[in-house]
Amino acid sequence: MILGQRIRLDPNNVQRTWFERCAGAARRTWNDGLARWQEVYKAGGKPNWRGINAEFNARKKDDLAWLCELPWAVPNNALRDLGAAFSNFFRRVKQGGKPGYPRFKKRGQCREGFAIEARALRFDGRKVKLPKLGWIRMFEPLRCPGKIISSRFTKHSGRWYVSLMVEIYESWSYPHPCETQASVGVDLGVVDLAVLSDGTRVAAPRALRRHETKLRMLNKQLSRRTRGGANWRKTKVKLGRLHERIADIRKDVTHNLTARLVHDFRWIGIEDLCVKGMARGRLSKSVLDAAMSEVRRQLVYKAPLAGSNIVLADRFYPSSKTCSACGVLHADLHLGDRRWTCEDCGAEHDRDENAAENLKQMAAAHAVAACCPGSAGPLRRAKLPVGQESSSCVNLG
Repeated sequence: MILGQRIRLDPNNVQRTWFERCAGAARRTWNDGLARWQEVYKAGGKPNWRGINAEFNARKKDDLAWLCELPWAVPNNALRDLGAAFSNFFRRVKQGGKPGYPRFKKRGQCREGFAIEARALRFDGRKVKLPKLGWIRMFEPLRCPGKIISSRFTKHSGRWYVSLMVEIYESWSYPHPCETQASVGVDLGVVDLAVLSDGTRVAAPRALRRHETKLRMLNKQLSRRTRGGANWRKTKVKLGRLHERIADIRKDVTHNLTARLVHDFRWIGIEDLCVKGMARGRLSKSVLDAAMSEVRRQLVYKAPLAGSNIVLADRFYPSSKTCSACGVLHADLHLGDRRWTCEDCGAEHDRDENAAENLKQMAAAHAVAACCPGSAGPLRRAKLPVGQESSSCVNLG
């Protein structure tokens, strides 16, 4: 199994300058390689990144001698990325999608970063050693032991990160496995991010709404600066860090919620929400700010690690309009009906808690069917995440 992890680095001024040089070398190599690719193509040849890389290695004795001061993998991986970009371009053209022809990169207007071969890195606790640079401090150690497959260093809002793909050892186990057989239903929403069938409510972080005033102020300041100037770059960094803080608040809430669910419950019932369609209405900002699709994504990859199971209800399953006590469908209910009374059995329901209870009953029925096939009776319509069972590449955030 392959796990991904992104770790923030804590470089000093010398190391930060070295990172900038590597990112500049990767950008320069990409641009020169793209220009050479176009020349070969216009001349009637069939360009490829390996041939262009051989030409660059021959030029390291002349005009590109400054590249010898940096790890050899930096320009090599930049040209490898260029070859992958053209492969994706031709694939999209063949499939009839948006081509996305590779473009030249300009400093300050592209994602700064570079890649180094994983075998050249050494990790020791909260430190990583890079070739020709030495040890660099990290804010956290690797979360799981294994073989490093790939590594990439990127810059976001003035901060440097390393992204790793680790092939974990078979002996590794999830640190917080599920030890119960309980079932739970999770109803996701805008006001309450999650309402559990046991009555627990997790408020939506509303990170964007809370920082909207400051975000608007920084956007206005950025628009009034001279593009490319020193004050423009400073304001852009402030704006990027505010966006990063908003994203971190969402991640903190969603990771805590999903980690608790997969640890405390063996069977978890959730809805197959069409968040993209929900974001087309007047509540689009609140829907996207709640990060409901992120909760589902994290549950799908964390559940197999902890030994839990996800039961995904059909997208048109009326969990909110079905009475959890008697099972009667009330199709005349509207979104504004937050509390309602069943006309058949007289049970009073909170809309979200009733939906969560229905999802729990669906998950419990699948649990019984899994343990004792044929004894659970007819199951409510549900489906499992397509393709998730066979995928071995997941992300730890």
